[in-house]
Amino acid sequence: MISRKILSSIVIIALLALSLGYGAIAVFTDEETTETNILTAGTLDLTVNDENEPLTLKIEVSNIAPGYDSGYYKWNCKNVGSLTGNLTVTFSAIVNDDNGLNDPETDAGDSTGGDGEGELGQYLKPKGMWGPYGWSVPSIVISVWQTGPTNPWGTPGLNGWGDKTFVYGALAPGAEIAMFLQLTLDENLRIWDGTKWIEVDDNIIQSDSVEFTITFKLEQIV
Repeated sequence: MISRKILSSIVIIALLALSLGYGAIAVFTDEETTETNILTAGTLDLTVNDENEPLTLKIEVSNIAPGYDSGYYKWNCKNVGSLTGNLTVTFSAIVNDDNGLNDPETDAGDSTGGDGEGELGQYLKPKGMWGPYGWSVPSIVISVWQTGPTNPWGTPGLNGWGDKTFVYGALAPGAEIAMFLQLTLDENLRIWDGTKWIEVDDNIIQSDSVEFTITFKLEQIV
């Protein structure tokens, strides 16, 4: 038989439990949820003359002789992405070949004749760089005026642009800029020795060839 004291305790405990449960249910609440959060990566996308690699515009000329002028080649660089990027162009190593020696070349003093040799890159003078695509000439010009073999004052001719990077700078989404390149040969080939010009026999470049690539790069600005 349960005593009155124990029974009273049970009743009190039951009432407390009921009171606590009722209180938890009765508390006011309100909650709000955001709409779906979406994070999307931007894009960095460069086209050159509206193309991706491989680019169809390339320089391929034969029968070059003293007095040659290529005129300006033009590559239009456009940022078709959504992020601003830093635009650069890099020339590869300039590869010169003699392609053998003919009599006039030998008489001019050329005795190399092998692959990886040749003098054409010493005398081709590069000029160009940046300007609006609608223009026929660049507005920012870089050029090489020295010709001849490497000397203490630098590497003359087109050879001087080998493994060299030229920076345009920030190219915003939708923006475009053209890279220009002109190659010329003087009518009379000469060597700059650091203090004066020295005449050379033009025949020294007969049958020579030169090869290089140009890489256009757009890199995110952090």
